Amino acid sequence: MFTDPFTVTYNGTAYSLPRTGTGKQESFYRTADGTLALNVRNSTGRDGSRLAVIELLRRVPDPTPTDVFDPYREIINGFSIGIRTDAILASASSDIPLLRTALLATVDSTLQGRLIGGEK
Repeated sequence: MFTDPFTVTYNGTAYSLPRTGTGKQESFYRTADGTLALNVRNSTGRDGSRLAVIELLRRVPDPTPTDVFDPYREIINGFSIGIRTDAILASASSDIPLLRTALLATVDSTLQGRLIGGEK
């Protein structure tokens, strides 16, 4: 388990996200107003491989005019990173940082826009 509360800096401001729940191989952290959320999940495959996913979500105001406001509509933006490792972890400590650097450099603003636009 990570420390509680988890601290996330978003747009230059640090936010405290206390743990608000746990599940089987997962933990949930939220700000008091629910604007920011952090979810951490771990799973193990049948072959012994492991997958860890960390996801940061932000609830944004509904831009719908108030005369047609749907109180059940939630608008959430999110960004997640998944780390998959084989059952043999010998190369993970040196390879995962290199993969992370390469992927973050690849997901520049142009590619990000294409992904948000639905391109595959």
